[in-house]
Amino acid sequence: MNTLESELDIAHSIELIRGRLNRRKPLASTSRRMRRSVGVQHDDNPTRALDALMLGDALLGYGHNMSLNNMAIMENLMTMAIMEANYEVPTGKNTLAWYDAFIQCLRDLGCFIADDGYTRYSERSTRVDMDYVISDIVKGIIDGVKASVPAVSVLGAVVDTTLEGLKKDDKTLALYNGQVKTAEGARLSVIPCEQLANGVLIASSTSIRQHGTSSNGGVLFVNWQASARDIFRGKSFVTFNPARYEEFRGEIEEYLGEHRRQVLRQRFSRRRLA
Repeated sequence: MNTLESELDIAHSIELIRGRLNRRKPLASTSRRMRRSVGVQHDDNPTRALDALMLGDALLGYGHNMSLNNMAIMENLMTMAIMEANYEVPTGKNTLAWYDAFIQCLRDLGCFIADDGYTRYSERSTRVDMDYVISDIVKGIIDGVKASVPAVSVLGAVVDTTLEGLKKDDKTLALYNGQVKTAEGARLSVIPCEQLANGVLIASSTSIRQHGTSSNGGVLFVNWQASARDIFRGKSFVTFNPARYEEFRGEIEEYLGEHRRQVLRQRFSRRRLA
């Protein structure tokens, strides 16, 4: 796994993180006073039962091997990156800029990004099957790195069960649907996470923004329809050594403890129901 370790030394990473926190704190406090968080589930700690969560327009699903501590670490890294991207690209309309800001924050945190590509394409269709779009992107990420990290194939199962769990949780599905759908279409991300035998954390981040000229107002993943769509697809494969986290745990958790509820929306069960 040495080739999948960040080249950024820990001292430099800490310097970059402190700079971000110092810039963000006063603005985040103002934003929190101005906006009420609707539908927030006040459960800030990962659990075995609720092994998936909704962070704004992103879904995180944890694999079976993730320890509770590493679930919290990955969640905090992704929360920080989402908050920073929202701060740097507040409207979210410039999808490429938002995605680049998200990836750069993960790099500053000490993550190794093996693939941060993106594509744009347009097509006409009567139905948008988000399940298939997301699964295809994740499988593409897996195919690109499985030669060096065979265990990455588990991420495919995590994303599948995360989406299945979402579909079977009516409250979260409705909340997520309202969060990601806009007048311009939809923007969503799905991030399956797992822990390797050597303790290194792996994840794939799949981001999609869809512009549809018309829709039936249906629920994403279930009955969403559009007559035309322009889809931006961002993909990345991320690894992180949790030992690095200990060097800045106190600072980042103090900051996130104040502001993370801006993006934390709901926890739900990733696992398929019997």
